[in-house]
This record gives sequence, structure tokens and C-alpha cells, in this order.
Amino acid sequence: MKTARVIKSGNSQAIRLPREFQIDAGEVQIFRQKGDLVLRPLRKSWQDYFARGRRFCDDFPPTIDDQSPSEDHPW
Repeated sequence: MKTARVIKSGNSQAIRLPREFQIDAGEVQIFRQKGDLVLRPLRKSWQDYFARGRRFCDDFPPTIDDQSPSEDHPW
């Protein structure tokens, strides 16, 4: 059985995982299951995006000068 070191990082704790347990993800889900602490790579979904995604700032959309397209362009 492998072990991992628990270290203090600011006001939080961090765990240094051995190389064979490295996670290929930027975030993990963390929860307790029957007394065990479980880390699972966070799988992003559209539901997650809409629930937690970036929000537009108050001045979005930016104001654009009200100009109609020029007749010179084919569009």
C-alpha cells in the first residue's frame, strides 16, 4: 500500500500524490464515501458549464458604432 504526505498550504491542506497516482486533470471532485476520502477527476459537461461557467460582465455586449455595412463589400 502506498502512502501520501499531507502538507499545509496556506490555510488549507494539500496532499502530495506519488507519481503513479498523478491525475491528468486541473480539478478533482472530492467527497466522502463510507468514511473514505475520494478524489475523482472532474469531468466537465454542458450542465456544469451552465451551472458554473463564466458569466458576462455588466457592460457586455460592448457598444458598437451603429454603422451599416458598406456597399463595397460582397456580404
